[in-house]
Amino acid sequence: MATLKIMIVEDEIIVAKDIQRILKKLGYEAFDPFSNGKKALDAIEKLNPDLVLLDINLRSSEMDGVHVAEQIHQHYQIPFIFLTAFSDKNTLERAKLTEPYGYIIKPFEEDDIRTAIEIAYYKYTKDLELQNKGNRFAAALDSVDVAVIITDANEKVIFMNKMAETLTGCLKQEALGKDISVAMKNSPQETKNAFKTLAKTVVGDSGKDAESQVPISNGGGENKVAVNTFPILTVNNKINGCAFVMSAGDRPAATQETTTDKNLFNFLENIYANNSFFVKKDSRFVRVNFQDIMWIEALDNYVIIKTSSKEQYVLHSSMKDIESKLPPLNFSRVHRSYIVQLEKIGALEENACIIDGNRIPIGKSYKDNLMSRLNLF
Repeated sequence: MATLKIMIVEDEIIVAKDIQRILKKLGYEAFDPFSNGKKALDAIEKLNPDLVLLDINLRSSEMDGVHVAEQIHQHYQIPFIFLTAFSDKNTLERAKLTEPYGYIIKPFEEDDIRTAIEIAYYKYTKDLELQNKGNRFAAALDSVDVAVIITDANEKVIFMNKMAETLTGCLKQEALGKDISVAMKNSPQETKNAFKTLAKTVVGDSGKDAESQVPISNGGGENKVAVNTFPILTVNNKINGCAFVMSAGDRPAATQETTTDKNLFNFLENIYANNSFFVKKDSRFVRVNFQDIMWIEALDNYVIIKTSSKEQYVLHSSMKDIESKLPPLNFSRVHRSYIVQLEKIGALEENACIIDGNRIPIGKSYKDNLMSRLNLF
């Protein structure tokens, strides 16, 4: 697993420096601590931490730890752990509503920090999986007897089943959000190159199915594996991802039985091609088609869904919750307060995208990912 980058927000400087020392000793990358909650929030997009250790009180800051946590929960998909010595019941009740990934009680030992971080990040990666595929699909795909890996348009892994973990020797939490070559970490370079080429063929060649036979190693042994690839469709029936279906065997992929693979592909497609959800408006729930959504904007504890029909919906929700319900191949977070449908972007400026004449800001930490998902010349 890549080294975790950790932000420390703690106003007791001696405690903060001690935490930083412990984190470095444990092998983590620890940024210089922040004693001020607002400054920490301002730095999140620049530093892009994997996890935040956050003092629950922050007495010397204009924002206490709970207020900072509320902003992280609302605008960022970053796990955080509260640091606390003592807090009154009201503060703890507020803290629970921010959905922290754990608590570290002061005074703490080195093992307390390591355990809390490892458990928190594991829970976070599991939550990320569930957002991308849903419980029922995860259970079903983990039960099939072929290995399945799904990537987005940039060859980034958004799903692996248990068979794929066994075949590659790579755990899904190591690969999620990373290049397909990370999932093939135990395999030769020719295999890594082959998977990237197959993905580009599927996404870039009008959804043309591709097939190959490559050596894949799990670190203990190597198998010759037949690989079939299939396109994943967006809500507007465009190609924006690739599903790899792999089975060990000596026969070429083209000669293997493909009915199961085709059925599996149709099943996979359903995960990402759901075309709507229901939102509450006035006294009833109404259907909102994903293809009609132009962008989604955060406003305090609410989100506003803007549609091409000029209808808008105001929900009491967080961006994190809304993002988890959207097809990840169609929508992209471009700012802590904005999610856009990629196909609705009409033009790009240096730090903004234009949708239907509206200027949507692009945050620094989101810019590279957005640009990599667009066809730029």
